[in-house]
Amino acid sequence: MAILTIDSGNSYIKWGLRDNNRWIKKGKVHYLDASLLKNHFIAFPKPTAIIVSHVGKAVTRNELEQTLTSIFSFEPYWIVAQKNGFGISNHYNDPRQLGSDRWAALIAAWKKINHQACLVVNVGTAMTVDALSDQGEFLGGIIAPGNHLILESLFSGTQLENKNQGCYKIFPLNTGDAIQSGVIHCLVGAIERMHNLLSNQLESLEIKCVMSGGGANKLTPYIKLPMLEVDELVLEGLAIIGGSRDN
Repeated sequence: MAILTIDSGNSYIKWGLRDNNRWIKKGKVHYLDASLLKNHFIAFPKPTAIIVSHVGKAVTRNELEQTLTSIFSFEPYWIVAQKNGFGISNHYNDPRQLGSDRWAALIAAWKKINHQACLVVNVGTAMTVDALSDQGEFLGGIIAPGNHLILESLFSGTQLENKNQGCYKIFPLNTGDAIQSGVIHCLVGAIERMHNLLSNQLESLEIKCVMSGGGANKLTPYIKLPMLEVDELVLEGLAIIGGSRDN
């Protein structure tokens, strides 16, 4: 039976309808356009479960919940990170404080990588880089501003102007290229450093980066590490959670 998965983030609400282990439909709207979701969902067959990860604004959650209950007449399941589940041991100081999107991404990555150590990277408004051991232990991770937030901070805090977007260059010779190259170095450098730390801790050089998120394609050309790109890793994790509740 169909499962409706929803990843409600800082900027976008992404959704996917999954049936018999395949995606039937996927889409996204900006959180300011959450009311448009009704136009999509009202045409769906009634799902057996609605699984939601929400890390955005409280008002967005309220609007989303009203839309879902008005169409499907039952409450969605809002996931919260657990101490243990789906092969993952969550070592966060307070396991429930780990972002639900990060939790779902860890679950999906653990399955995608066939239960091996990996670095789980999700690049959106913020970038998260999370470490998994060969035993499925979530060892910890970082949260950094994504591409847009870095640029926004740079332009608001300096006299630099956002005139030319620029391109990545090894040694930039104009301001536009210098800015864009700096952003790439910030984000890719953080990923490479986390990879080095995890590789040293686990004494392995073969650890893969599982890459996902709307901004991932801006970074992957510059990452020279073993890598697996996954479309909508959070939705994949939500589908796994939904499938377990549907059994």
